[in-house]
Amino acid sequence: MEAHDIRIRERILQKIEMLIDRIEFIERHLSDAVVSDRILRKALYKEFQEAAEAATDICALIRRMLSSSAQDDYTNLDYLVTEGIIDPETGKDIKSVNGLRNRLVHEYDGINDRIAYAAMQRLMPRLRRFSEEVLVWLNADRI
Repeated sequence: MEAHDIRIRERILQKIEMLIDRIEFIERHLSDAVVSDRILRKALYKEFQEAAEAATDICALIRRMLSSSAQDDYTNLDYLVTEGIIDPETGKDIKSVNGLRNRLVHEYDGINDRIAYAAMQRLMPRLRRFSEEVLVWLNADRI
C-alpha cells in the first residue's frame, strides 16, 4: 500500500471513530424527552448532523483511495454499492441519513420533532452497520 493510500486509510479510520462516537452518544441520550427538551433535541440533531457528515466523508475518501473522483454524496454512495463495499440496503439507508441531516440543518418546511425522533431511532443501527461494512472492506486483502 502506497503512502497516499495509508494516509487516506488512516483518515477513514478517524472518521469511523468519530461516527461511532456520535452513534453511541445519540443512542445513550435518545428518548421521548427529545420532543419536549429543546437543549437535548438540539444536541442530538447536531450529533446526528456530524454522524451523517462523517459517513459521507468516508464515502468520498474511499473513492479517492480507489483513484475515483469523489462526487456528490448520493453518487458516492451508489459507487460504494456498485463496488461491493457496502450492501445496497445500507446505501439506501445512508441516503436516508443524509436526507434527514439536510432537513435538520436547513429546516426545510420546518422540522416535525416526533418524525425526526422516530427517524433517528430507525437510522442509528443503519449508521452502525455502515461503519461495520466499511471496516470489513478496509481490513480485507483486496485493497
